[in-house]
Amino acid sequence: MPGMTRTAQERHYLDVWGVAKSFRGTRVMSEMNFRMDRGELVSLLGPSGCGKTTLLRIIAGLMEADQGDVVLGGRNITRLPAHRRNISVVFQNYALFPHLTVAENVAFGLRARGTAKAACAGPVEEALRLVRMDAFAIRPVSALSGGQQQRVAVARALVVEPDLLLLDEPFSALDRKLRETMQVELKALLRDRGITAIFVTHDQEEAMGVSDRIAVMNAGRIEQFADPSTLYARPATPFVMDFVGLSTRLSGTVTHSDGHVSVVETAHGEVTAPGAFVPGTAVQVGVRPELAAPGAGENPSHAPPAAYPRRAAPAWPAPFPRAPPAASASRTSRPCRPRRSRPAAGSSAASR
Repeated sequence: MPGMTRTAQERHYLDVWGVAKSFRGTRVMSEMNFRMDRGELVSLLGPSGCGKTTLLRIIAGLMEADQGDVVLGGRNITRLPAHRRNISVVFQNYALFPHLTVAENVAFGLRARGTAKAACAGPVEEALRLVRMDAFAIRPVSALSGGQQQRVAVARALVVEPDLLLLDEPFSALDRKLRETMQVELKALLRDRGITAIFVTHDQEEAMGVSDRIAVMNAGRIEQFADPSTLYARPATPFVMDFVGLSTRLSGTVTHSDGHVSVVETAHGEVTAPGAFVPGTAVQVGVRPELAAPGAGENPSHAPPAAYPRRAAPAWPAPFPRAPPAASASRTSRPCRPRRSRPAAGSSAASR
């Protein structure tokens, strides 16, 4: 978010400002600015290696930033150790203690803060009830399914009443049906309790399903931070257009613009798209398949999504490389010979 200025009135519940991080001299995050309101569920979405978990760990205090500030609820927590930030983390592998029961795992955070064992019983029971695991309190976690362990991890994070809940791809080890069920349950739970949470994922469907807003990350910076509908309908960059949903990118030249809509000449004919560009500008038009409609007469097709100036748009590589084309019949290759079957025992050479 370059060019932003911060005032006291602009500070939100969580304010990550100017954060940068390098590993062994390689800069992986530069001038990261990230803000969210109390009670929001925000997802950090992006391909592997884009900096999602690095940002999460800096907020949690598990990693120190090279520069910048992290402010939570008006309190600067940049230099505070993790155990003094009152932030709970649900890890990808849940990080449960196999030698403890379900109730003992949930009570671990309270006990670490010095809460008496007797005083833990009520909060633990309430946390387990919220995730519908109260009937499993005395069961060892090693006897639970993946979905049940995930619920225990969430209960352990909630029982300490955190100011902020961080979830690092908590559903990645679950099967698709259970993952979808847990997404619905988690979103309902966080909304009911008014908990502020950050959800890290590389799955766009997962992010679209649970988030109030999504920060699409790439190469250590945020490409766009908006609600799911805006991300899909109005992607700010070609990377967001490619990463969120299906799309086709057409290159062409603007032939006419009325200040709101531009007509673009492409190799596949003329298309119209929102955007004001000077005639002669080289642009790229992003087309969502469900919004493309055939035209009539002189205007053969329409492309409702946005057009991007070719020079202004960075040439981002596709996050998922396309499969190589199938070999054609004319391609020089070694012919495949059919395998000879081994003769049965007792067969003569004449019968082969």
